[in-house]
Amino acid sequence: MFYFHHYRKLLQINTQTLQIQSIQNPFLKSHYQTNPPSPFVQYLKNSCGFSPEKALTVSKMLKHTPKNPDSVLTFFKSHGFSESHIKIIINRIPRLLFAIPKSSLSPKIQFFIEKGLSESDIVGLIVSNPYILNFSLERCIKPGFDFIRGFLGNDRFVIELLKRSIFRFNLQRLVNNVAVLKNYGVSNCNISRFLVKRPTALMLLNPCQFNEKVKMVTEMGVIPSTCVFVEAVNITASLSRSTWDMKFKVYRSLGWSDEEILFAFRKHPSCIMISEEKIRRVMDFFVKELGWSTSYILSYPMLLSLSMEKRVMPRYRFLQVLESKGLISLDKKKFAWSFTIGPKQFLEKYVMKHQAKVPEIMKVYEAMIESKGLSIKDGEECEVQHL
Repeated sequence: MFYFHHYRKLLQINTQTLQIQSIQNPFLKSHYQTNPPSPFVQYLKNSCGFSPEKALTVSKMLKHTPKNPDSVLTFFKSHGFSESHIKIIINRIPRLLFAIPKSSLSPKIQFFIEKGLSESDIVGLIVSNPYILNFSLERCIKPGFDFIRGFLGNDRFVIELLKRSIFRFNLQRLVNNVAVLKNYGVSNCNISRFLVKRPTALMLLNPCQFNEKVKMVTEMGVIPSTCVFVEAVNITASLSRSTWDMKFKVYRSLGWSDEEILFAFRKHPSCIMISEEKIRRVMDFFVKELGWSTSYILSYPMLLSLSMEKRVMPRYRFLQVLESKGLISLDKKKFAWSFTIGPKQFLEKYVMKHQAKVPEIMKVYEAMIESKGLSIKDGEECEVQHL
């Protein structure tokens, strides 16, 4: 009885608002003339903050009307979730409105509390990946958590992984795909690397598909014991056969043989993910502007992935300044290396080293950094914060 009166009251309160919106929105005017909004649509508008269109869409995703959605919303609010957080969660998983908080939601929240998460940590975790609440605590969340922790060794690392919305916590698929990697001789250390940096393939491919991708990578000559192996598997898993063939076609058009392309892939798998436009632009600069040969670029395939605007061109101009002052000689080998090293190492090697002889060199370097929208902090390049 309370439920009926509650919805009727909501419907009465928002009649005037709905009429105004109907006049302003032709779609709503036409729709509501033939399909008056249900009490539940009104409830979603007022309790979750959905627009009329979104409330209607969400209501159609549910076959039945939840009996006590207030208990779910009250549960979230009592655990630190704001109205905007709740809106995000219900928008992504409307069926959570059917949940019984005491038996299905509360135990999961308590589990994460026991793992050392604060209220704000839990809010961040669930808002970033509300699908966690879909899974059984005993059959999926606990054993999955323990399984991953066995590789990562730290609860916080597991939590960070769970925050990724791509993670759907298909425990059996994860276990089976990890077993595939072990069968090929991938170490626990590299499996941990896979989980932390490149979990997509482990979560989305079934064991048969995953095994095919791993086999393909080994046949290309990437050694399972190396750090690049898991990256190569993930990249191969994310590319269709047609895309893979297209990338080979681009490199061939620039004079690379298939063996040279595979050699570059074995050293730096990401080279196969670069867009055709960037491949041509980078090769045009290194070959035509700097006069490097394809075989030389093969020694540093990472060069292909570097940003021309934020890394290559600014450093190139800076190194030209050093050469003009007689501080360095742009030896080809050192030149390529200077593009690939990190900001801190570049600062130490090419700025601090020469500051005593040329005090103004720091200003030149700072100008280069600022041209990229960065600044120097503790010897590292970092984003400039505009207040």
